Amino acid sequence: MTLVEHIRGESARLASLCTACGACVSACPMTPYAAGVAEAGPGAVATGMRDVLRDGPGTPAALAWIAACTRSGVCSAACPEQLDAAFMMRLATWRAKGALGEAPKIPVKEDTQYSPKVKAFARLTLTEEEQAQWL
Repeated sequence: MTLVEHIRGESARLASLCTACGACVSACPMTPYAAGVAEAGPGAVATGMRDVLRDGPGTPAALAWIAACTRSGVCSAACPEQLDAAFMMRLATWRAKGALGEAPKIPVKEDTQYSPKVKAFARLTLTEEEQAQWL
């Protein structure tokens, strides 16, 4: 099984288990900062997020909520179905950013200096011998 197949499978599995009750949206600390979420309502936003997991376009409010996610994990504790809503949101974020090859539905921030930053941080924690071997 490829990674893409795994992501699609987990997305479909979680979307089928989710009732889109909106408890995750209501509990989320980022909801006030996502455009259109309050007006759409928690259930409609959760339904739009499920749509993204099912290869659909989602709704503008759901995409705004997905984009605002900071991975606080509060959503998982709020889920009455006891789903890993934080993982579901991570999948939705990947899907909305076009990680499976489709066009992104939300803005994707690219940090072109990511690798140099990781190497700089690693140099602070690795011995000279480890640096020679790994960097």
